[in-house]
Amino acid sequence: MSPRVTGPARVLPDSIGLDAFMARVAADPLPLADRYRLVTAARILVEELYVHLPLKRARYATDPVQRLRLLERRVPALSELQFHAELTGVFRDLRDLHTVYQLPSPYRGQVAVLGFLVERYQDEDGMPHYPVSRIDDSLRHADFEAGVELELWNGVPVERAVERSTAAQAGCGPDARLARGLESLTLRPLRTAPPPDERWVLLTYRTPEGRVRETRVPWRVRTAERYRGREQDPVPTLGTHLGIDAGNEATRQAKRALFAPGPARLSVARAPRDVLAYSRASARPYGYLRIFSFNVASARRFAEQVAAIAAKAPAQGLIVDIRGNPGGNILAAEAALRVLSGHPVAPVRFSLPTTRAALALVRADPALRRWTDSIHDAVETGEPYSQAFPLTDPEAVTAGLPHYTGPKVLIVDALTYSAADVFAAGFADNGANSGADGPADGEADGRPGPVLGTAASTGAGGANVWTYELLGVWLPELLPALPRGAGFRVALRRATRAGASIGVPLEDFGVAAGPLHRPTRRDVLGHNEDLLAAAAALLRRES
Repeated sequence: MSPRVTGPARVLPDSIGLDAFMARVAADPLPLADRYRLVTAARILVEELYVHLPLKRARYATDPVQRLRLLERRVPALSELQFHAELTGVFRDLRDLHTVYQLPSPYRGQVAVLGFLVERYQDEDGMPHYPVSRIDDSLRHADFEAGVELELWNGVPVERAVERSTAAQAGCGPDARLARGLESLTLRPLRTAPPPDERWVLLTYRTPEGRVRETRVPWRVRTAERYRGREQDPVPTLGTHLGIDAGNEATRQAKRALFAPGPARLSVARAPRDVLAYSRASARPYGYLRIFSFNVASARRFAEQVAAIAAKAPAQGLIVDIRGNPGGNILAAEAALRVLSGHPVAPVRFSLPTTRAALALVRADPALRRWTDSIHDAVETGEPYSQAFPLTDPEAVTAGLPHYTGPKVLIVDALTYSAADVFAAGFADNGANSGADGPADGEADGRPGPVLGTAASTGAGGANVWTYELLGVWLPELLPALPRGAGFRVALRRATRAGASIGVPLEDFGVAAGPLHRPTRRDVLGHNEDLLAAAAALLRRES
């Protein structure tokens, strides 16, 4: 017996259909000359300023410079969508979410959405399940609600559909690609990837009562909520201390707009709802601090907000949760870590590539002068990276602020990325659970803070990312202007860890979690009850 087919009750609000959006794209195609400019700019950027180029060539057997040379020859034969897909693919195969091609208007500032989220958990027998965990009210109809489990996606078993989506992602590890593959099933920022091929998806799902149903859900396109009405990126374009996955920040903001993120029990303490939230852990004498993002303008202001929250936390312990955090302001991440530490912390260090363009950059920008000598000397030493220096002094940023000295546990996942990777590395490497009697000279005591993961490691983004626009301020003769608001982001300074893991790169390795907690059905469809219980058990051991 065939499943009964149903459809959405209403159209997703504040959005247009994918057909209408693609008609807008077709009405004003990108000229051929502009395509050549984009390929030329990409080649210069990757060859001269991309700090991880030696690592990616060795680790993934890819040669992005040669691929860009070949793409330049093929430009006239490609349609506009094919061109964007090819250029995006060159960057995707680097498996570096810092280093991306950003599509021009009208893609800029737009996100393709289906209006619901799919998550994954495994039952006691190890079988994967794919429930709908969040859904916009406009899509609720008949039996299609949060809690239904997907079985087929456009007629393909959902597990196979997830595998296909996962294979198309740029994450550097299996858990990271899986997490992004799940997310991209229903949310795709058009700034960093071409639009979906299909105009709708046909879903076959099973209700909690066991009934099998089908529904067809159309793709819609909407402007990122925070920047409605303006073609603008969700993160700054001229920040020099950024470490962020800009695509995931766009989807994070879209999820917040669609699904009113965060359980109602969370209360905010002097902080924006989309950045920080604090509550008491249910039925336990612990605090629970959720840091959704480090995408803030002021590191000092952010540190003050964290300190105000930490002052409310009980002395028995604090659960710090940075799952899904795409990064942001590296200074803010390290300042927050210092506030949550009972003693000084050794910050992560950063180094540049030893190329001619990097040398020109550090000579032009006074803030980068301390990297000059080691880049200049690389002609004789043969070093691929400059000397490593910290970006910030956490002590100076947090001067005068109180510090939380109680026991802590950190929760991470495969979407914990960039500045959030830096925070997690500092938490583990500096012994963040050491109290006020810890080392006074800024060195770690070697005792790592417990890192509880829903994946084996964090997302493994280890760099300070600069935009093409910012680089063009200092290197105007090298970098040509880009058309129609197109852009690039590039990993300019690589991050290496401190403390107990001094010198170990974050890129492609991330921070290993231990112990591991695989999400349960209660976690996915509820409020992470089992995950928080596991964190509380760790805190009891730390107390």
